[in-house]
Amino acid sequence: MGVTLNDLTPIGLCIATEDLFDAKRFVQNFCDNLLLRARDQQLEPLITSLKRELTNPAVQKKFFDGYKAILLDNIDKILSLVAGRYSRINLKSVESIVKEGRDLMRKILLANNFLEISELHPTFKSKIFLPTYQLFLASIKG
Repeated sequence: MGVTLNDLTPIGLCIATEDLFDAKRFVQNFCDNLLLRARDQQLEPLITSLKRELTNPAVQKKFFDGYKAILLDNIDKILSLVAGRYSRINLKSVESIVKEGRDLMRKILLANNFLEISELHPTFKSKIFLPTYQLFLASIKG
């Protein structure tokens, strides 16, 4: 049995979401390939302007709220995919992932800064990402 892109969606979403927990690296490396290597003359001024905004304390609250919204939406999608695809494999594990995911979402909603978000990374990895990966492996074996 081959693995399709559809099969990989929960894992891919976990990988993308995990990267978002390091907000400092995200801001520092924002579009660096385009800015430092590709040197796109049309996009460079627009991206440089946006990158300056991301580091400007006056507008950082707006960015932070959007950042939290993306994390929350990704985790919600992960929980939905896990519940829909893996319940027949290991219901107890799925229930644990969903519970931990909701707790994590609550903590993200209450976070006041990027440091508090980054402190949640180990929880995401151990309670959501790795158990989801284990369920994925079980699903392709059986």
